[in-house]
Amino acid sequence: MTSKKRTILFHRWYHGYTGGHQKVYDYLTHTLASGQFDVNLWVENKASVNPELFTNITGVSYLDDYTPSEADIIFLAGLDWKAYLPFYNPQQPIVNLIQHIRHGDPNHPLHQFLQYKAIRLCVSDAVRQAIAPFANGPCITIKMGHQVPAIKVPKVRDLYILAPKQPALGGALADWARSKGMSVLLHNKAVERDVVYSSMASSRISLPLPNKTEGFFLPGIEAMKLSDWAVVPDCVASREYSAKGANIVECEHSEQGCRTGIHQALQQLSRPYRFYYQFHGKRRVAGYQLKQERKELQYILAHLEQFW
Repeated sequence: MTSKKRTILFHRWYHGYTGGHQKVYDYLTHTLASGQFDVNLWVENKASVNPELFTNITGVSYLDDYTPSEADIIFLAGLDWKAYLPFYNPQQPIVNLIQHIRHGDPNHPLHQFLQYKAIRLCVSDAVRQAIAPFANGPCITIKMGHQVPAIKVPKVRDLYILAPKQPALGGALADWARSKGMSVLLHNKAVERDVVYSSMASSRISLPLPNKTEGFFLPGIEAMKLSDWAVVPDCVASREYSAKGANIVECEHSEQGCRTGIHQALQQLSRPYRFYYQFHGKRRVAGYQLKQERKELQYILAHLEQFW
């Protein structure tokens, strides 16, 4: 006789594509792949960029109404707590994905949710350290997993600036770089991931601009793999992969800091040992494996009672 699978309920307000939504999608598909759960999803709206992310996922049951009381396990990320709290049951296991260090800031709206018991899965040690003093329940780091495609195309420009999070700064840096004779591509609005990847792959240097702080900043490792060199302003979590010995410059989070970082990258690209740094950069990026992220999440879900 086969025992009945437990149900796990995911929630998404999908009004604009972000890396955070992508990671929730990854965790949903990791859960599906375990074969141990019936996966339910309540989703609202479609983003203009990557609109089909949460659509027609094989094996997912889509709900018209958000009914947490009917689920065995609740999965929450970000502001999903606002939808769940009217149904709050302190006995109901909650898995809470934390993707930003701002959760640990007592002045941030997300901080209030740390008072509720949950198993908190953190995308980096920086996130875990930020929330651990305040969180009710265990805080566990699951190293970020990511799949960066291998794209081999000629390098046709000097600099690519990815700036949806910092459009004014991106525009100023693009103007400055062009005034110095560099060929530049600027994206200061959200674009499809494939466009970002092809733009990085066809650029000698990529400068993705993060917020002042991040929980993890994926475009940094994407730039390391696809461009010859990455320039990434310090956003705390970027320190995890920006140590010396790879094809990345970590700079101050300012216009002048970015200018200096671009100059440093150009200098490195003129040196014969640049291939050593590019090799080690790609090895560093290869350490962020989706299959390992999946394995660690599935272990926690399979042994939920030990953590809850």
